[in-house]
Amino acid sequence: MIKNYIFEAEGKTKSEAEETILKTLRLSEKDVKFELVDSGRGGFLGLTQKKPAVVRAYVISEQVPVEKIVHGVLITLLKKMGIQAEVVGMGDLDGKLYIELSSKDSGIIIGKHGATLDAIQFLLNTMIDPKLKGNRKIVVDIESYRDKREMALVRLGKSIANTVAKTGRSRLLEPMNPYERRIIHMALQKDERVFTRSEGNGTFKRVRIISIKEKHKYKDLEDSVETTQVEEDENED
Repeated sequence: MIKNYIFEAEGKTKSEAEETILKTLRLSEKDVKFELVDSGRGGFLGLTQKKPAVVRAYVISEQVPVEKIVHGVLITLLKKMGIQAEVVGMGDLDGKLYIELSSKDSGIIIGKHGATLDAIQFLLNTMIDPKLKGNRKIVVDIESYRDKREMALVRLGKSIANTVAKTGRSRLLEPMNPYERRIIHMALQKDERVFTRSEGNGTFKRVRIISIKEKHKYKDLEDSVETTQVEEDENED
């Protein structure tokens, strides 16, 4: 049984809010327990808008798939942020649970360089018990942003690598999360002209692309620099 509620809905009445929950998550009444948060109130003298009823749903059946629990928690989280969205796809890939969203507020959900999307993903992973999700990482995406971002990072890495190889001067890229740094490391791993390393502290480190001719300046590096950096960033992700 999950202790925290998985979904919150509004309706003109308690019954309507409950029906919305069951329809959205495709569950039956035997799967959940409802909690009335606000019964709703009529507008003052008919001059103000009636306040909707608010109902929360808690899972009481162990037969409810974790995908439906994740669905409910994610949509409720977004709603608390003032964002309307829907889950249009969900499934396993490479040992991770991938979720594809659709929303008219996609730009807000993504944020600058995907920072907001990463924050939403982090919160969702924190809110779902590891045992419940089978210790899988949950990946949240919208409008295939992550694939597009990966292609953009690969192009950036290769472009900077060409410049570094020609000038012999290293270049430091913008701060990136472990997933994005790993993309850069992997993209340049077989480029014999350069090598890469992550620099800085915290989650958002920066990747430095260095000419192989300057490798003697980095005494702390092993022969397989890129492989080492990829493994380090994988452990942080």
